[in-house]
Amino acid sequence: MSRHPPLIVKIAPDLSNEERADIASVITEHEIDGLTVANTTVARPKGLRDPKANEEGGLSGAPLFPMAIKMVEDMYKRTEGRVPIIGSGGIASGADAYAMIRAGASLVQLYTALVFGGPSLIPKIKHDLAFLLAKDGFKSVNNAVGTNVRMVE
Repeated sequence: MSRHPPLIVKIAPDLSNEERADIASVITEHEIDGLTVANTTVARPKGLRDPKANEEGGLSGAPLFPMAIKMVEDMYKRTEGRVPIIGSGGIASGADAYAMIRAGASLVQLYTALVFGGPSLIPKIKHDLAFLLAKDGFKSVNNAVGTNVRMVE
C-alpha cells in the first residue's frame, strides 16, 4: 500500500469552539499529517498602537502570539498530542519558540519576525531555544512538546 503525500492543515485563531472541535475530529479521523496553528487573525487585540491597526485584513506578528499559543494548547489537547503541530504566529525569540513548543508545537514557523529581524534571527532563536531546553533538563525538543498542557482525562 502506498502512502499519500503529507498533508498539513493550516487554521486561523478566529475559529469558534465548535469549529475547532470539528477540525480536530476530522484531522484525527482522517490521519492528517499535521496542523499549522495559527494563521493571521482578523481580530484586533487591545493595545495596538500602529496607525494602520484598524485596517481590514489579517494581522500577524507579536500581537498574534497570545492567541496563537492558546490555540496550539487547545488543538494539542483536542488531538491528544497525536498530530504534529507547527506553531505559528508572533514567534520572535527563543523564549517564544520554547513557549510554543511547551504548549504543544513540534515545530515553529517564523515569518513576520524574520521579515523585521532578518536571517540573523534564526541562529539566535536556535541558540536561545537550546539554552532553555537544557536549563529545564530536556534532551530534545520532542521531550518538551506539550509539557505545559494537561490532557483532559
